[in-house]
Amino acid sequence: MNIIELKYLILLQLAIDFAIFVVIIFFIRRLRILDKGSSSLNNKLKMYESFLMDADDTSVKFKEMLQEKKDIIKKLDEQLDKRIISFNTLLNRADGIIFKQRQSNTDSHVQTLLKNNTEKIVELSKAGFDLDYISESLVIPKEEVMLILDLKKKISQLDSKEGVS
Repeated sequence: MNIIELKYLILLQLAIDFAIFVVIIFFIRRLRILDKGSSSLNNKLKMYESFLMDADDTSVKFKEMLQEKKDIIKKLDEQLDKRIISFNTLLNRADGIIFKQRQSNTDSHVQTLLKNNTEKIVELSKAGFDLDYISESLVIPKEEVMLILDLKKKISQLDSKEGVS
């Protein structure tokens, strides 16, 4: 039962109470007109008083039922909130795991790409191409090409010095 139906039930209860009140007033007026005798009027008033008590009891029971429904709705809402929090926690864990996997895949891809670029730069340099051509053809900044070639020269110089010693 949702909140909208609950509102309609409350409005229905109020309408029933109002209708009972109007009917009772109508009967009381009618009794006064029809019956001038006080004993019969008292008997009828007692009868209507019992009707009022029954109507009051019914409205109290109806209110209790509505309160029970509200309590049930609150419990269901709390359970739903707990489940939503649980699902969000699971989703966050899954996102973290996926992010770590993508990051490790990206890191290995970047290392492979850098190694390939370094090899291509060295090959093009050995073939006699200048820095501008190498940086444009591989779409790499000129400074990066210079850095790689300088490092390659220093490594080869260190290798040649170690070989002489």
